[in-house]
Amino acid sequence: MSRQSSLFSLKYLPIGIRLECKEAARLPAFLGSTLHGVTGWALLKHSQAYAYLFENKRLGGNGQDIVNPYMIEPPRPKALYQPGELLCFKFVLFGDAIRYAEDIAHALAQEKQFGIGAERKLFELKDIGHGEQYGPIWQEGSFHRNGTASEDIAVHSMQDHASWCSVHLVTPVRIRRGGELVQKIDFPTIVRSITRRIHLLTERYGGYADVDAAARACELAGHVRTISSALHLDQMHRYSNRKKESLDWSGMLGALTFEGELSVFTPWLNAARILHIGRNSTFGCGQVDVVYR
Repeated sequence: MSRQSSLFSLKYLPIGIRLECKEAARLPAFLGSTLHGVTGWALLKHSQAYAYLFENKRLGGNGQDIVNPYMIEPPRPKALYQPGELLCFKFVLFGDAIRYAEDIAHALAQEKQFGIGAERKLFELKDIGHGEQYGPIWQEGSFHRNGTASEDIAVHSMQDHASWCSVHLVTPVRIRRGGELVQKIDFPTIVRSITRRIHLLTERYGGYADVDAAARACELAGHVRTISSALHLDQMHRYSNRKKESLDWSGMLGALTFEGELSVFTPWLNAARILHIGRNSTFGCGQVDVVYR
């Protein structure tokens, strides 16, 4: 698909990681921050990859809103893991960061065993695969380079006819306005969030975004009607080892339904399924699912 015929283009690689529980473990409901730490510690010995991925903000001049070239997609909440059960998550690389896929696989394979949760319960790496094609990347001690083939969000840039949609906020959505968490999310808020995220990712890590089409989508979003909104505030905190303090990670969960001429928005909403929206997407926040009719 050429740049001229697509609204956007961004390469991404969803790396699926499966850890096997070795002893009964009670874990937090939301594991995004925990798994971010697991991957970061494993990657410390690979200095170039670690610097590019985990010190991205410092390399970019410590700007407050520098978008990261990766994100965690944590598993659904599960309070208790028993020996033999699998903890599965994705580490998604964007654009130029895909070149570090092999470093990530080798780092996790070399570490092999991980202490997870406050009690550092033992989990062991079972395998690493492509998160969408399900081919192996690392399995039984062998690395499979063919498994690191990238995807492109451009395949979702074609419009689909729709006059109704339901947007499900799967993990806490954290959108801030004027320093405050937005608790009343409407259609324009969602469209602004995903078009901005695509613009920031493609501008920094390679790819393309049609800024005129994005602006037009944001303008038209105000004409879409909200049919229902069933959202609630999910109060959540995480402890930052770097800042040595507890951080408020509260966000919105639930579902919304919208009605109107939605065809112009379907590409952006489809991209939001992959890229997430709002703040702290690096840790898995802002995951959404969309159903049309």
